[in-house]
Amino acid sequence: MSDVQQQAAPPRPESGERVSPARRATQIALTVLSLGMSLVVGFTVDGPTLWGLAPIAIYAILVLIGLDIMLASVAALVSGFLLLHSDPIDAASMLGGALGSDIVEIGLIIMLGAGLGEVLTRTRGATYLVRMIVDRFGVDTPVRAQLSIMIASGVLVIALGTLIGAFAIAAPIVIPIAARLGFTRSSTALMMFIGGACGMFVAPFVGSMVAIREYSGVSYPEYVLTAGGPLTIVCFAVGFVVIRWCQRHPVSAEDYYDEREIGDQDTALPPSARRSTIAFLLTFAVLVAYGVVTRAGTSFAVVALIVMAVVTGVAARMPVNAILKAIYEGCGRLVDMFLLFWMLAALLTVVEELKPYDVLLERFGSDLKALGVLGFLIVVALIGWLGISGASAAQVIVIDRVFGPTAEALGVPVQAWAVVLLCSCQADTFGPSPGPNMISPMAFARSTALKRMIYCGWILLAASLAVYVIQLALLS
Repeated sequence: MSDVQQQAAPPRPESGERVSPARRATQIALTVLSLGMSLVVGFTVDGPTLWGLAPIAIYAILVLIGLDIMLASVAALVSGFLLLHSDPIDAASMLGGALGSDIVEIGLIIMLGAGLGEVLTRTRGATYLVRMIVDRFGVDTPVRAQLSIMIASGVLVIALGTLIGAFAIAAPIVIPIAARLGFTRSSTALMMFIGGACGMFVAPFVGSMVAIREYSGVSYPEYVLTAGGPLTIVCFAVGFVVIRWCQRHPVSAEDYYDEREIGDQDTALPPSARRSTIAFLLTFAVLVAYGVVTRAGTSFAVVALIVMAVVTGVAARMPVNAILKAIYEGCGRLVDMFLLFWMLAALLTVVEELKPYDVLLERFGSDLKALGVLGFLIVVALIGWLGISGASAAQVIVIDRVFGPTAEALGVPVQAWAVVLLCSCQADTFGPSPGPNMISPMAFARSTALKRMIYCGWILLAASLAVYVIQLALLS
């Protein structure tokens, strides 16, 4: 999941990991074997073929065994070229054509979101936003403080478009509050994690959410009402209760903060922080409203993110050069994501040339119809959740390209398809295994209670899966 899920200045837990020689040898062997198989098949099979799904399978397998997602994408793309037995000129033409695709546009949106996040960070607007929410809801009782921290985490994720970046900014503000009120480290980590995840589910300009709306065909209000909104409400409510239980049952005496960690969270912010926050919120509200009224498409998000970044910087009286440098630096951290989506766009172009979906519908269409619409949707959602890994927006695209034609043939309503895409890319936020988005709030909250986080994640996972099934049953 995780938008890549990953991104204002988020730490990247996966970077620097040492890969064992045995795993590296396995990755190399599988990559070479996959490319060799593609070369042989490319010269023995002509016309539409189910082998056209091989590059996507190779991509999924290589990511699952831990190969860097960019390398996995390149390997899958080369596999597709071999299956098509494309010459270098044809391959270059496909790569050039892919730059104009809507998939690359989503990669650009993710990159520009990081640029906006960097501007908000430099103006201290993100910090002021958290304090404003905390002051508004109050911290005079543990319940009010918990509500404030969860809402602040969610709003910050909506503003920055990243979970990990939001945690990094929120932690120095919320930890002294949590420490003074006697919250445990594990409960504080859960408050940030659950609140942030709920914000992600309804964020209008986050790459994965834009991808869901683009490929399902629903508008933002429809998406909130039928997919992201119900999930957010249930997860927030269940999470709130779970955190209250966890707070009454601390993991150990060491789970509490000590006096040194109470700190001073009243450090004065420059006047520019308030101005930039107000400017950002007003611009955000106006652009979202305009997008809803005009039913603006994916391209509008590109313009909206640039406008919000510029207005926020100007309100803080940043020089134009400083605003541009902040945007460049934020975008620069996610150039790899832009390149990933470029590779993915080219890969899916190659797959479409092989026409495996035509064969899939011809051979298995009757079996898929026998499952019924609800059965088909549940199977696809499970495949997306457990079977396809990678950046969350990329997961949406792959699932739609593989199963979208069948869904259209079965007459699946667009609202139900939006729910399937949401489940495919976001169900693994809560498990079954911990990912960077689950572990990072623990690091920021200085908690080591991984088992507590995993078990609570499973409770949220069960609740979210129940929501998905109910939504699909009602919408299909």
